[in-house]
Formats: sequence, C-alpha cells, structure tokens
Amino acid sequence: MARVCYALLFASVFVIRAGAVELTVNAGEPGQHEALNIGLAVFDPGLERDTAAGRKLGIFPVIRNAESRYLPYAIRRTLVDSNHWGAVRVLPEPDQSTELLITGRIEQSDGATLSIFVTASDSSGRVWIDRSYTATAAENAFQAAQRRSRRPFQDLYNEIVNDLLAFRQTLGSTDLQNIRRIADLRYAGALAPDAFGDFLSVDEQGLYSVRRLPARNDPMLNRVQRIREQEYLFIDTADDQFAELYTEMTPVYDLWRQFQREQMQYRTAHDARLANRDKPRKGSYQAYKQSYSGFKWAKIQGQEMKLLAQGFNNEIAPTTMEIEGTVVKLNGSLDERYREWRRILREIFKLETGG
Repeated sequence: MARVCYALLFASVFVIRAGAVELTVNAGEPGQHEALNIGLAVFDPGLERDTAAGRKLGIFPVIRNAESRYLPYAIRRTLVDSNHWGAVRVLPEPDQSTELLITGRIEQSDGATLSIFVTASDSSGRVWIDRSYTATAAENAFQAAQRRSRRPFQDLYNEIVNDLLAFRQTLGSTDLQNIRRIADLRYAGALAPDAFGDFLSVDEQGLYSVRRLPARNDPMLNRVQRIREQEYLFIDTADDQFAELYTEMTPVYDLWRQFQREQMQYRTAHDARLANRDKPRKGSYQAYKQSYSGFKWAKIQGQEMKLLAQGFNNEIAPTTMEIEGTVVKLNGSLDERYREWRRILREIFKLETGG
C-alpha cells in the first residue's frame, strides 16, 4: 500500500533495485530550479602518517590515492543515473561556489567493507549531509556475472544519492533559486571582489544570503560568466579523463578488493587456528619455522600487492586547452593543472577589466 501511495505522489519517479538499497530515479526531467549543478571533489584518501602501521591494516597509499579519484566518479555515475540533477562534475579540489559541493574522506576500504564520511553543502553554506556511510560487500560481489548486474558497494552510492534527493525535496523553489544565485555571486565575488564583494551577506553561522542582485545585463557579470564557462571547459575535459581512469581501474580495483577480502578471511582463520594450537617453546625449531612461515607469507603478500598496485599508477594525460585562439598545454598533477588554468583565466579577466 505504501508503494502505491508513493507512486501517486511522484508519478515520474521510479526505483532501481540494487540489493538492499534502491536508487530513486526520475523518469521525466527535473524542474529548472531542481536541477542543481553538483561538484564532487576528489576525496581525502584518509592515509595515516605511519605508512607501516597502515600496511598492517591493509592500507596502501598508492591504492588509497587512486580510490580518492575512483569513488567520487562512482558516485557521479549514480547521480547521473538518478536523473534528478543538472551537470555533475568531479572536481580536482573543492570549489565553495559550486551550487552543491560534495566532499568525502575514506575511513575504511579493505575489500570487505567500504566506509566513507560524506559532507554535502550548498552555496549558501547549508549542510545537506554530514555523516559516515558504510557497506559490506556480498560474498559474490566481485564475480563477473554479479558485476554485470551491479557494481560492488552500489548500495552505498545509492544511499548517498537518495539522501541528497530527500533533502532537496525539503527545500522550496525559492530556496533552490537562491542557491543558484548565491553560487554565481560567490564566484563573481572571488573573481572581482571590488565589483561584487557586497552583493552577499554572511550571518554568524556562516550562511550566505543575497543582499542585492546585479543588473540583468551587467557587462562585468557577463565577463564573469564567460570565465566560469571556460573553467567548466577544463573540468569537463578532466571529467572525460576521469571516465577513462574509472574504466581502466575497475578490473584491477575489483581484483585488489577481492584479494584483500580473501586475505582478511585467511588471516582470521589462520589466527583462530594458532589460538587453538599449543605454542611451540621459544627458541625451538618449530617456533623458528612458524616465524619464518609468517614472514614468508607476509613477503609474498607484499609482492602481490605491489604488482596489483601498479595498475593504479595511471597518470592523467597532459591537458591541452584553447582560449582566445591560443593553445595552452597544462602539465603536472590534475590539481596543479586546475590551479594553473584558473590562474590564466583570472589574468585574462584582469586584462579585460583593467583590474
């Protein structure tokens, strides 16, 4: 009965079943103000300073750093599949002028369990989500046939996306319209503070509100919007590379997670067997043999992990952009290229406005 009522209230909405959590999908088109643009910043990998301690817990920096790019793109795919939003982009770093910004920190990822702390806030500073999401992969989650029907941990991604939709549905059209206005004005204020610095006000809680609006055909605002479109051009170019990275990473990532899960199960069973066995006398041949076997097993595991981790060393290719008829080649890491592109755009803006 509850399902029938739900269908009557949201006739254009249906659900995709993926295990325990269903993704709510919009069969039509989102309304103009509902289709907020979303930015997912590359996640904090959650690495400890003590890398040796991290390795004992199955944490390998090269893999965690790859996951910090992989997981936002997995959530992006789910947001796009839900068809409730506008443009959804993976950002090299957080941009507070994004209409809805999602950041995350990987708390646990060992093949069996994935835990991410997710924060989502809109341009006004209103927090939508600020909590941990945890899911455990099923035994057959990494089998080829199972992967064709759904990705491992897809339930976790679905839960995040459903929570975002649930919060958006608590906001009125005026709230959503203000989120867009504030996003534009925050970006304009950062680019040209002298011209747009007083269009917004901030209260004691750090929440932004519109104090006044610029004229509809303000030439300075038109320049700002053109610069922002050029910035989106870089992000969309990088997004294609994220998609390629996601596709290339998926096989080795699933292999690593399956390997990690099996090793954890082996260690648990091995420790249980040792606990029920009489310990050999210290210094005896049997004690040395057990110590060497443990060392040998750890060494083999480390070598296997090193080989698997090589599959995560995919560097995103240099980015070539064109602006004002000039071709610009950006090198370095993705975030370095993003900062350089933003610096170039700001220099152009200053030249155009005489700033």
